[in-house]
Amino acid sequence: MIKKVIFDLDNTLIDWLDEYIFAITNVINKLNLGYSENKIKEIDNKLTDYEKTHTIYDKRDFCDYLNKECNTNLPYEFVDMLIEEQGKCYREFKESEIDTLEYLKSKYELIVLSNWFTDTQIKRLENAKVLKYFSLVSGGDRHLLKPAKEAFDIVDKKSECVMVGDSIKHDIMPAIELGMKAILITKKQVKEDSRYIKIEKLEELKEIL
Repeated sequence: MIKKVIFDLDNTLIDWLDEYIFAITNVINKLNLGYSENKIKEIDNKLTDYEKTHTIYDKRDFCDYLNKECNTNLPYEFVDMLIEEQGKCYREFKESEIDTLEYLKSKYELIVLSNWFTDTQIKRLENAKVLKYFSLVSGGDRHLLKPAKEAFDIVDKKSECVMVGDSIKHDIMPAIELGMKAILITKKQVKEDSRYIKIEKLEELKEIL
């Protein structure tokens, strides 16, 4: 019996858009660093590359990584300022999506399991006016990064959980291997797999769950 629904956030609940580079640009301008547009794009491209070689987000180590990879001199306060600025990167939820979250919350405990900094994700959900639907938001600075199975230790009874995410590698497969049910949410064409359900939009969860 399913009791908890775990959501990834980026490109699952809230799509990450190219225009959100404004968050880095605003921080760079506030720090008066004078970096070019190309340098800012380089920093932006390296943000999630950190996950390829690290198991958890540490602010100081993350800043050191960016400076090394991008040949920059970002101060440690850059990360805190970026976390705050990215909190403004959200979207308004449609009425049908809100109805879906209302329905799911009436039946299950809803949790967000993200690989990005927790404070940013909480602020984005708050600004989108949907934070109230989730009992817990856990980011990559509080747990090992997905696809590490330890990331899913935020819940005890894995068999009572379903994972909803956009990444087969980071969300779906580790959840399945831990005995969870899994739902892939994406508009991309993917090979059919009987181990999980594929949907294209949040509202479809109302029919499945």
